[in-house]
Amino acid sequence: MEERLYAFLGTDLFLIENKVDELIKNLKVEPFNILTYDLSETDVYEFIEEIMTVSLLADKKVVKVRNPWFFYEERADDLSALKQYFVNPKSDTTVIFMLTKPFNEELELSQEAKKYLFIETVTEMKRDDLLPYLKTHFGNKGYKIEEEALHELLARVNFEFHLLAREIEKLELYAYNNKKITLQDVKLLVPRNLEDNIFELTNAIIAHNKKRMLEVYYDLLVKNVDPVTIVGRISNQFKEMITTKSLLKKGYRQHEIKKYFDVSDGRAYYLVLNANKLKEVVLINYYQSLANLDYRIKSGEIDKKLALEIWLLKVLGGEYDTKKV
Repeated sequence: MEERLYAFLGTDLFLIENKVDELIKNLKVEPFNILTYDLSETDVYEFIEEIMTVSLLADKKVVKVRNPWFFYEERADDLSALKQYFVNPKSDTTVIFMLTKPFNEELELSQEAKKYLFIETVTEMKRDDLLPYLKTHFGNKGYKIEEEALHELLARVNFEFHLLAREIEKLELYAYNNKKITLQDVKLLVPRNLEDNIFELTNAIIAHNKKRMLEVYYDLLVKNVDPVTIVGRISNQFKEMITTKSLLKKGYRQHEIKKYFDVSDGRAYYLVLNANKLKEVVLINYYQSLANLDYRIKSGEIDKKLALEIWLLKVLGGEYDTKKV
């Protein structure tokens, strides 16, 4: 026997919506028989009337409910009809409540509803869950996305789900007509996050790649990233390399370093590569020079943009590669 009353509970509405979409796909309901009510905008009585009305044109319908406030707070509205509906739901209607807050257990309606609702808690995703999630999500929506595009998308949002949700919506709108998402589409539409830019800048610094170093640096300035932020982030990168060098001496391997820092395979690879490439004294030189630079900027001794550009020029001249700062 199919359930008629569902409640999906979680902290992220986007994740909840995806769980609801999976359920609806299994219910095999036509799109025009799926209705959505946001009770922060719609009168609760309009929603109650909808679920109590028998559908004359379809075998079954689904009613999705956002912001079901009556599970959180008590108002003057008479909800006796809704309470009765929980006891005896319509056989042709599936009602799905989407909750971003827990039930208020002190409310009589919450207590009554929980006797009849099928309740599922939607947990936040772990890093390793994101790739299979994306494949399932785009597949359910009828989109084909290149494997490289999936990896690039995750890298550009730094595996942060709150950023991922926004970029997914953007990509789906862009590819709405042909339902195909390519690597080039991701590169065009999804901006690199700050951490990726800093990571690329740090690699260019270590390689003394003047062209790439200046490209990334000026790109950060165009994005209005404060030079003080850039200094701090580069400093953190060198601190991680010093720590990586120490871990390597203790016998850590790349996969263990990946787990230690909770980073991607690619990031772990470069941490190990750079830590092995540079002597410890050189890594410390870079780190200490950045600490000195940060102090001089914050004490007002030198303009922050000028200070960072002078530091980058010193990098190209090999200032920190041999002698101690």
